[in-house]
Amino acid sequence: MVNNPLLGMGLVAGYGTSGAGQRPGFGWFFGRDALWTAFALHSVGDFANARAALDFLSRYQRMDGKIPHEISQSASFLPWFEEYLYAYASADATPLFILAMHDYALKSGDLAFIRGKWTPILKAHAFLRSTRDAQGFAQNLGVGHGWVEGGPLLPARTELYQSALGVAALRAFAALARLTGKDELGKSLEQEFDQQKARLNELFWIPEKRIYAFALDLDGKKVHEASVLATVPMWFGLLDGDKANAMIDHLADEDHAADWGMRILSSRSQKFSPAGYHFGSVWPLFTGWAAVGEYRYHRPFAAYANLRANALLALDGSLGNVTEVLSGGRYLPLATSSPHQIWSSAMVLTPLLGGLMGLETDAITKRVTVSPHTPPHWQQFELQNLRVGNTTFALTYRKTGDEIVLEVRRDGHEEYLFEVSPAISPKTGIVAVELNDRPLPFRLETHATDQHVVARFPIYGGSSTLKIHLRNDFGILVPAILPRPTEASQNLKVVSESWSPSLDEVEFEVSGLSGREYQLEAYGSAQIAGAEGAELSGSDTRPRLLGVKIPAGDPESYRRHKFKIRFAPTTSK
Repeated sequence: MVNNPLLGMGLVAGYGTSGAGQRPGFGWFFGRDALWTAFALHSVGDFANARAALDFLSRYQRMDGKIPHEISQSASFLPWFEEYLYAYASADATPLFILAMHDYALKSGDLAFIRGKWTPILKAHAFLRSTRDAQGFAQNLGVGHGWVEGGPLLPARTELYQSALGVAALRAFAALARLTGKDELGKSLEQEFDQQKARLNELFWIPEKRIYAFALDLDGKKVHEASVLATVPMWFGLLDGDKANAMIDHLADEDHAADWGMRILSSRSQKFSPAGYHFGSVWPLFTGWAAVGEYRYHRPFAAYANLRANALLALDGSLGNVTEVLSGGRYLPLATSSPHQIWSSAMVLTPLLGGLMGLETDAITKRVTVSPHTPPHWQQFELQNLRVGNTTFALTYRKTGDEIVLEVRRDGHEEYLFEVSPAISPKTGIVAVELNDRPLPFRLETHATDQHVVARFPIYGGSSTLKIHLRNDFGILVPAILPRPTEASQNLKVVSESWSPSLDEVEFEVSGLSGREYQLEAYGSAQIAGAEGAELSGSDTRPRLLGVKIPAGDPESYRRHKFKIRFAPTTSK
């Protein structure tokens, strides 16, 4: 947060060297940097700084409703907004402003701020609507850059990224209209959103490749490049489940997923360059998008690898600082990278809280949801000082043997409804669910790679304890570490996970360095009868070790491999 006495207080993008440095302007106020960071501020309850950042951007909104992209610290000494190209260069800051306003409203409950900013919100929506193409998508052409600012991926009429943000902003604006008493407007916008969401999934999907197009080109044709930018509509839950999972199958492989994060496009693409700022490099921002999107669509192997990469980056160098951009070929920052980037740091927090822990809060309807995809070796975690509106919660999660225990404590006077839905393997059975040692009704949500035990209960005050009793629990841990500086990727990538209809076996397709053997760990009480394509050891220990040998070939290349785990027959759930 920077308080410029001539401009006001807002979020800057980060800090790098000045003087002989290449980018002395990095400490400016950047719109989309602040807005992506706002989601992290909301998640940790830092409503004051989030409100200041949103207020700052609204004060420099253009007359037609466009939200600023970047504002120099010396903008008051020159005609910055009138004669320079930078102030309103991006197209994505405007839909992100609406999305961040809605997220702030839900998590803070501060509807007075939203009502006071209704005119800027309305103007932002009007501008976004004015930029739509014939198919109703918010476009980049003639409006401003989306994520990509230059390089061989351009020109484009509209990126999937930009179109998706426009569709998500439509839903957010509808919700804001309802929150401020404009029900008829909200209803019509919701109907429009449903139509646009379906159209987005239709027009950007490439069925023969089972990927989403990076963009529509100037002629409206699909650009056949798979990109991590597709995880942004996943973040907002816009993509059809089967299509999103097919896309994740591509993104989870080593050509997209480096050990230190996500490349913007495949290293096999003809347009790829490892030092390409917008056509090959790794951004922790991308990695955070991917982690949240992958958790949303129940792909915890890829999601956890990405979250862990960003978390480890926060410990590699000056503690807490996460660099802006890294090479797509070797583990090292680009020469032009700022060593401290605020949205890179934010992409540790949001994927952890909103992704792995599945934390969703609503101070308006008084609801808290926790849907954790905890790694199998995690035995405990705590969330302290969880702020939702004016109420504070503390959560303690423990998993011991075949039991999950969640203790919730509340400080405050408002009654909240808690929904807890931890992810368990498709193999795992539910014996009972209890709240404060009394039976509690529950339901199961099933997905291709997991199931969620969904239990709801009110929190009146004090402490409540939820217990979920399990049998035949199962989980696999795939180690993920950062390489040494300048090294290439080495970690094993889980591309897909497929369970048999009878749940007596599971097949994994992985990608690893040719000739390398990887050691995985198998957790839980499920009786493993054997394995194909992998070697089990430690039958009397927990966890069991699982050796996965990748077929030999070029020692520096990755190869695909499949292995199966078979389970002993069990009684029905």
